[in-house]
Amino acid sequence: MILNPPNYRVDLSPAPIEKSDAVAVLIHKQQGLKDPEIASLPAWVIPHVMRAIEMGIFKGKSNELSVQSLEIDGNSRHPRRLMLLGLGNIKKFSAECLREAGVALARAAGKLELAGVEIIVPPVPDTLPGYPDAPPAGQGVELAVQSLALGLGLGSFAFEEFKGSVHKKNSAKKKKSTPIRYTLVGRSAAKHRDALNEGLILAEAQNFARTLSSRPGNAVNPPELAKIAQSLAREAHLTCRVLDESQLRKLGMGGLLAVGAGSQSPPRLIVLEHRLKSASTARSPLLVVGKAITFDTGGISIKPADRMSKMIYDKCGGMAVLGLMWAVARLKVPIPVVGILASAENHISGRAYRPGDIITLYNGVTVEVTNTDAEGRLVLGDALAWGVKTYKPAAVVDLATLTGGVIVALGRSIAGAMANDDELFNQIHRAAQDSGERIWRLPLGDEQREQMKSDHADIVNSAGRDGHPLQGGAFLSYFLPDEPKTPWVHLDIAGVADQDKVTSMYAKGATGWGVRTLVRWVLDQRTKTGKR
Repeated sequence: MILNPPNYRVDLSPAPIEKSDAVAVLIHKQQGLKDPEIASLPAWVIPHVMRAIEMGIFKGKSNELSVQSLEIDGNSRHPRRLMLLGLGNIKKFSAECLREAGVALARAAGKLELAGVEIIVPPVPDTLPGYPDAPPAGQGVELAVQSLALGLGLGSFAFEEFKGSVHKKNSAKKKKSTPIRYTLVGRSAAKHRDALNEGLILAEAQNFARTLSSRPGNAVNPPELAKIAQSLAREAHLTCRVLDESQLRKLGMGGLLAVGAGSQSPPRLIVLEHRLKSASTARSPLLVVGKAITFDTGGISIKPADRMSKMIYDKCGGMAVLGLMWAVARLKVPIPVVGILASAENHISGRAYRPGDIITLYNGVTVEVTNTDAEGRLVLGDALAWGVKTYKPAAVVDLATLTGGVIVALGRSIAGAMANDDELFNQIHRAAQDSGERIWRLPLGDEQREQMKSDHADIVNSAGRDGHPLQGGAFLSYFLPDEPKTPWVHLDIAGVADQDKVTSMYAKGATGWGVRTLVRWVLDQRTKTGKR
């Protein structure tokens, strides 16, 4: 196993099993006794819920959580705790409300050291309000099951691989750790086991990306990352190919070689392929490319010291690609998918590349280096050009923690997107909305491409502060062929890849952002021919 097994289990039941530590009830604001939400609850729970509402203990505000001890007249079959979780205004009800509810319940269950929780799935309309492309009639409950399972998985995540003797000593004082058992209860909900499994696979894939993103630079370097990818390929029945520095040199991948030159850990181009025997061999694959800089000092254009420790997250784009490949293999998606990780360590030494150097990338484009901290676009340029030429994909998406400018522009909850194709952008945008991840399109045109022109080479890797996030996408566009045009979307995830504080969805640290959007996009392509 690449990672430890999940510390939780989620199952379905048409009726309460009456063997759990707690029962969880999800309630909107201003609900009364006759509302379907209340009326559908087990009879013994209703008085306790109504008492909490009438006494003002619980109001149903978004993500409001109230945990109460229950006295059930000596009836030991019933849970001894009631967990009330607010869903907010019913007019704003969406799948994201249920994902956040799952996260909140998992966090609370972990703190309370509960062994089992029954979660009463609330009545869900056939089409959830706030769901961008409403699912077909009758699939609202299915979406609710998937969303709750996903939230429970994400809320159960904790990165503790490097906890030492102090943590182990404190942990020994607690009860023996066993997986928490969650049961989603509802007559309609119990029918949707496929939705449950999909939600759990998505959570595990995203947590996989979060775990790898969180590992420090002394534990993960490009060669070690290649070994992880090879282990993943064996477990998930993927094909894995690793190009080392000698092969990169033969191919003329000057970007990867330059960025990795200053480190003792040489660069790697890591390629994973998902192809099913049942899939049509005539179908062009989908190509996803991720920046995987395992640590970024900034090189000679060195970063400020106070934030440099966060540069372990400069590999998050590549880790999202690994999460995607794990998920499509587990889901047995009947579509060929290729994932490429462009991996290097941007370090400082006598061999490091310098401002003023001119390097040649795989497709022959020459680049004048003006800032060694603009390294991600150099490794991605090689990967994109090689990937498109090698696989002739139907479409390409790349993910990268590319610019601080996108954080200034869009903050910590929205990723920037640039595209050369409206239809592909619309597909990615729809997949992001459906997955609860947000993107915003930024311009990509002749003006941005002109800005990257160099006096001494074809282009520069950085053209100053103006339009900083736009520069990244404009630079990468030089590594997509003009003819035949390959639809392409660039996602700058610098703001969303990790969080400095706890949010309604994530703990501090890596988020695994992009895994859900990519998986949703791939799944959506099942109804398309995909032929060029």
